[in-house]
Amino acid sequence: MLRGDNVRKLIQDQIKAHNDGLLAALGKYQAADITRTWHTTIRAIEEFINVPLFGICDEQVARWLLSVRLDESFLQNPGVVWMNVKTALSLYLDAGTVDRFCRLMLQVAAIRSAFVMHGQTTFGTGITLDTVGDATAYLQSRRRHFVALLYLMPRACAGNEKLAPMDALNVLLPQVEHSCVTITSLYLKRALADALPEFSLEVDGVGGTASHWLETLDAGFLDPERASILVMNQLRERQISLPDLEPVNPKKMFSAAELRNSIKLLAASYDAFGLNDSNFTAVAAVVTSLSWRCRDDYVVAVGKSKLRTLLKAHSAMDANELERLLLNKPSIDYAPNTNAFEPFIDMGDAVVSNVNLLSRFLYAFKNIHLGSRRRFQIHAGFIFEDMVKHDLERMGFTVTDIKRINKSEFDVVTTLGGVIYNFQCKNNWIDLAKVESSRALYVRYNRALANYYAKALVKEERRERLLKDKLGMDKVEHYVISRFPIITTEERIICYNKINDLGALVERERQKKTLHAD
Repeated sequence: MLRGDNVRKLIQDQIKAHNDGLLAALGKYQAADITRTWHTTIRAIEEFINVPLFGICDEQVARWLLSVRLDESFLQNPGVVWMNVKTALSLYLDAGTVDRFCRLMLQVAAIRSAFVMHGQTTFGTGITLDTVGDATAYLQSRRRHFVALLYLMPRACAGNEKLAPMDALNVLLPQVEHSCVTITSLYLKRALADALPEFSLEVDGVGGTASHWLETLDAGFLDPERASILVMNQLRERQISLPDLEPVNPKKMFSAAELRNSIKLLAASYDAFGLNDSNFTAVAAVVTSLSWRCRDDYVVAVGKSKLRTLLKAHSAMDANELERLLLNKPSIDYAPNTNAFEPFIDMGDAVVSNVNLLSRFLYAFKNIHLGSRRRFQIHAGFIFEDMVKHDLERMGFTVTDIKRINKSEFDVVTTLGGVIYNFQCKNNWIDLAKVESSRALYVRYNRALANYYAKALVKEERRERLLKDKLGMDKVEHYVISRFPIITTEERIICYNKINDLGALVERERQKKTLHAD
């Protein structure tokens, strides 16, 4: 078992080894060719993820598709399943999308078989490749790594070999599993080692098992946000004036029209917080203009000189600043690329993007600009309280209407089984990109928040008599729910992405008290 500096040295050595191995694997390929090939592969992956979720209006068909097996039975007779899937999807989707979905389904099944032969059947807690639904979850969980590889390729690839499109996943998915996922995991373990003196690593011939872990993503493997557009439209629908939207082709998973509609929806959903008074409007105008240059309703390719001319036409922002925001400059180290959001890849004389990368960029840009606005911070706090209430009610807690007692304010007060459960809801933003880019700053800020939340628990304990008198109960439990994941060993500080574990924690605490009373 390794601790302290021994852990840190091992992690740094492993990060370098995996990064060097990744660069060596990519180095033999011709940059422009492999970038185009991987760009096309990512399109198929994004469609594969979205087709069962949003591309089929018949829930029964969608459930059937998610249950389709990709195991050896499929590989032994793929033709029948292929035709069944193709026939079903053709009712809802265009021929190109259906073809890409079926080809990727076959590729994933073959890759699953290869992983099984090498002894790997799972890819994280509960993640397999056994069915289309399992594969969808797996691909969602690796989304960021797929894009990070795309960013890395122009820097890492300096050879002459070309990669056939049908071989792209076979060649690159093992690199994702062996190095990309591992590098991200190692950086987080390094931060845990700095944040927790008791952190240790149990090392064997296969790998290392950490004593502590932090889940950084929300459900669906999404980045945590103060108030996502989905939450805004669920909890603040009455405050949003929906714009007029363009008609879209229902048989296409992605399109330029859909991108332009998403821009309008972003602007409308956050207009109350002044989003449209910021540089967001200028950037949104640029992206809208670029969307009209889509090929096949997906790819946006522009010559560099043409791009600069277009950017100069948008005088609301400096053209050089716009270019810096839009054009990715890849790092030769893999990790920084996982936190990049620039939509355009430099291909020499031209730059290339797609409707998904442009939408992803604008969403990230929106988060940055809203994050510094005090009005948004305050209202996002109230929105988060409503999110917590909704989840607690779903788990069986009774949410009271208590907000203030004798000038003392409370966030969410609930009852369950004769016990008062008092929740402080904290929506302090944590920049998780700092895990890789500025670990010391991340650890210092995390420590400050952990101390602040611990003091909040003490404060609640000191005034719990107010709740007891108000509700006529003599037992109170206090918790802090943090919207953003935080490193701590205090069990009463719950990361929101683990809120579903609260029921089990409450039950453990109840059993402890029962045993103590006996």
